[in-house]
Amino acid sequence: MAQNIQVYAKMADETAAQITGSYQEWTAFLTTAARLYKYPYHEQLMIYAQRPEATACASYDLWNRRMGRYVRRGSRGIALIDMTGDSPKIRYVFDVADTGRTERSRRFELWEYRPEHRQAVSAMLERQYGVSGENGIEEQFEKVAAQRANEYWNDHQRDILSIVDDSFLYGYDDFNVGAAFRSAATVSITYSLMSRCGMEPENYFEHEDFLGIFDWNTPEAVAELGTAVSAINQEVLRQIEITIRQYEREKSAERTEQHGRETDLSAERGLPDPQPGNEPAAGAEPGQVREDAQEVPSGEQAGPVQPPAAVGEAASAPVGDRPDGAPPLGADDAGAGESGRSDGGAESLRPDEVGGPDEQLQGPGGGDHPERAGVRLTQPEPEPADDEPPVQLNLFGSSEGNEQLSLFPTEAQQIQSITEAESAEKAPFAFSVPQEDIDNILRFGSNTADSRMRVAAEFMKQKGALEIVAFLQKEYHGGYGMKGTD
Repeated sequence: MAQNIQVYAKMADETAAQITGSYQEWTAFLTTAARLYKYPYHEQLMIYAQRPEATACASYDLWNRRMGRYVRRGSRGIALIDMTGDSPKIRYVFDVADTGRTERSRRFELWEYRPEHRQAVSAMLERQYGVSGENGIEEQFEKVAAQRANEYWNDHQRDILSIVDDSFLYGYDDFNVGAAFRSAATVSITYSLMSRCGMEPENYFEHEDFLGIFDWNTPEAVAELGTAVSAINQEVLRQIEITIRQYEREKSAERTEQHGRETDLSAERGLPDPQPGNEPAAGAEPGQVREDAQEVPSGEQAGPVQPPAAVGEAASAPVGDRPDGAPPLGADDAGAGESGRSDGGAESLRPDEVGGPDEQLQGPGGGDHPERAGVRLTQPEPEPADDEPPVQLNLFGSSEGNEQLSLFPTEAQQIQSITEAESAEKAPFAFSVPQEDIDNILRFGSNTADSRMRVAAEFMKQKGALEIVAFLQKEYHGGYGMKGTD
């Protein structure tokens, strides 16, 4: 295990030196990092080194337990070095393209910036950063990036100045190091924001805009720059994400309300509802809702970095472990590597809705994100002899070499586990109340005078289900109208 960690650490150093070697390499890294903006820089670097086309990554447990998706056999785990414990450990995450859906999978859709979001996003940026968007959101992104880069330099300049001696910045005075940092950070942040929002930044920037990047040519120097870019990107993109999701919720509510009014009007006039799609599909069960196809975009990623050796590489699982009827991974979740135009939030998996109200898909990692608890490879492994290569682990039940180390169940076992977990969540309580008693409580029970009138009035207002539930919880508090027995 120690040797494997050394290999991955070397991979990270080599990749860090490589990404500042050319304009193409740096912008390719920024594109990958922008899709995975909820990861810190050092983990974005590891993902780029192994899977630059990754779209939305999460741990095995998050895919299984929270998203109800299984990890496909033969999938290659993306190794991340976890430095949070007493000693370094390797964690694996998987891209959404490595997973398949089951009947119990949660809806997974990453957020996407579209032209109709422009006004809402621009207004949010003006409120948060005091930067006007009157000349276009691209210029607004650049001004926000410059403002935050300057603030970051003021807060961290001592740390940055301490690591530039071995880089091309050696010999610069403090003022010029600061100017170089602000310039490099501003252009990198702006490129990242535009990339994640699908604005084709390569048409906005020129090669000369990135000449200052080449000065940050050591792993230590680029880590300082990359950490700043990553932190600011995460801050701004999370706010953009929240704004877009709020906009979509409001529009959805408006469409639902409008549809309800049209339906009521049709019913009052005795006319058929003109809205399409009201007839159930043949064979469909009452109340069945078809889940929208998930959108995980695809595209090409420039400048892939090939990882050394085959450490951490997952070989194929035993043939035949796919159960009959297991859903194949189709075009809706197979995409990877687009330029951030439609990666859909999962990021999140981040699934948003993976991981909470603001799409915390990007699963495991270090830092202050407890939701990133990945799979730890803590099984003891003997140190290889000097002439013996590291053990190549098969994440799904076999290995190349003398060790037999099975880390994850097969697809069939995962699907069974997902199904059992779902069933367990819906298990009844140890006691139950007959429906007749529940109906009587709702009809005749009350806590105060005129309670039933207030309940009737709330239903007549045609409020949403969540509002009705919240009202009933308050109205029927304290158990009034119920008499327990021993």
